[in-house]
Amino acid sequence: MIINPSTLTNGILVIPDDDVNIPGPALKFSGNANSNIANKLVDTTRPIQVNPSVDGFVQTLQSGSNQNQVAFGGQGVQVGDIVYNTTDNTIALVGAIDSATTLSLVNSDGLGVAIDLFPLGTEAYAIYSPNGSPFNNGDSFGFRALVGAGLLRSTNASAGYTNAANQAIVASGGTIFDIMNQTGGTPLTFTMTTVGGEASSLLVATAGKFSANSLVGRTVIFDQTAMRNVAAFGNTGTLGATFTFEAADEDFTDQILPAGQPKAFQIYNGHTTVAAFNVLTAGGDTVLIPQVPAGSVLPLAVVRVWAAGTTGAALGSTIALT
Repeated sequence: MIINPSTLTNGILVIPDDDVNIPGPALKFSGNANSNIANKLVDTTRPIQVNPSVDGFVQTLQSGSNQNQVAFGGQGVQVGDIVYNTTDNTIALVGAIDSATTLSLVNSDGLGVAIDLFPLGTEAYAIYSPNGSPFNNGDSFGFRALVGAGLLRSTNASAGYTNAANQAIVASGGTIFDIMNQTGGTPLTFTMTTVGGEASSLLVATAGKFSANSLVGRTVIFDQTAMRNVAAFGNTGTLGATFTFEAADEDFTDQILPAGQPKAFQIYNGHTTVAAFNVLTAGGDTVLIPQVPAGSVLPLAVVRVWAAGTTGAALGSTIALT
C-alpha cells in the first residue's frame, strides 16, 4: 500500500522500538515532569491535555443519565498508552494510573517490568494511544499487591522485639510465596513496624508480578528467623506473625487485546545524513531499507520502526507522517 503524499496531514516523532508500533498520532497529554519518583511520571501542575482537562490522567465519567459516558475532555489515560520522554527520546508504557497527576511506567516489551523513564523528574513528556498492537501478555495483567496496602495481622505470637518503623523484611513462608518467588520484574516486598515488641503492621513496598488468581485470603508468614534478620528489631525477640491479604490490598489490571489494523505512516528522514530504516509494513512484512537519503520520505506504508537494524537515524530527527 502506498500513501498519497498529498493526503499527509499529521506527523509524530518516531522513537524506534522493537515492541511498540508508532503511536497516535493524536496527542492525549503533554507537559513536563516536575517530581523525581522512580518508575513514575509525575506532573502535579495538572497535566496539559489537548482537549480541556477534567481530572488529569484519571478518566472522568458524566453524571446523571449519561453516567457511563466519558465526560468532555475527560478521557484521561489508559493502561497501555504510549509515553514518550521527548527530552531523551525514550519510550515506555503506562502500567497503572496512580492518580490524576501520577502514572506508573513499565518497559515497552509488555512484561510489566517497571522503568524509570524520567530519571531527573523534569523531562518533557507526551502521551499517545497505542496503535493496533497489544500491550499486555500473560505477565502483565491480572491481580497483584497494591503498593502501600496494610495487610491484616491474622495471627501473632511475636514478642520481645525492639520497636522500629517501616523496616524491610523478607517473609519466611505463606501461601503468597508462589508470587514472591517468581523470577523477572520487580519482586513482591514488604516493610514491617513493631510496636510493644510485637509485629504490629505490614505494608506492601513493591507490587511484584501479576497473578491469574486473586490474592485475597493468601498469607505471608514471618517466623522468628525472619524477624531477627531485621537488625532494627534486635536478636532477642521470639516467634513471629502471619498477615493475610484482603480485598483492599490488591489491584487488578485487565488484559488489553489488539486494537485491530494499525494505522500506517510514511517515514521522513529528518537527519542530515543517509540512514538505514528497518520497518514493519502495514502488510506485516519486515523490510530493511539501507540507504534512505537525508530529507526524503520513505514511499512505504509503515506501522513500526524497529530499533534493531535502524542505523544512522539520529533520535529526534525521524518523523512519521500520515
